[in-house]
Amino acid sequence: MAILGSNKFSQGSIPIKFMGRYFILEKSATDVSLSVAFKSEGKLYFEIRNNEPVENPYSIVSKTPVGIVTVVDRKTDRFMYKLRPESNTSIIFGKLDGGEIDIKVSDKEIDFGNGNTMSSSQFKGRIIGIELFENGAIGIGVTITQDDIDLLERHGIRI
Repeated sequence: MAILGSNKFSQGSIPIKFMGRYFILEKSATDVSLSVAFKSEGKLYFEIRNNEPVENPYSIVSKTPVGIVTVVDRKTDRFMYKLRPESNTSIIFGKLDGGEIDIKVSDKEIDFGNGNTMSSSQFKGRIIGIELFENGAIGIGVTITQDDIDLLERHGIRI
């Protein structure tokens, strides 16, 4: 089981999906980290693995000295998202209109920055907690395809 804020994900560890990217909670013996993966042309690519940037052909991923990871589309130079993994995780997503969507994760809730929060929810099965769209809309309890589950599991991500 993975826990994000006070929200529990049993059998799954993907609390957020954005722009085709899976934001994955990975647990080790001592810590929980975040990885971000996406599929292109049938292959899986990581942008972030265990809170660290990963080189890939589709995006430019950088990390500041204080640990903020920023991801920009390699082809368009458009800001996609940035992540600050720590006890109160903060993820900022880029919107179609150039604005931003700010999500903050604390030990009590997930705050979507638009007046919506989610707390004490339980997600059972292999589903994604929230799918966030570039226009700011939110889908809750989104399914993940078996093909994507198989692809993630082949790369060591247990869903």
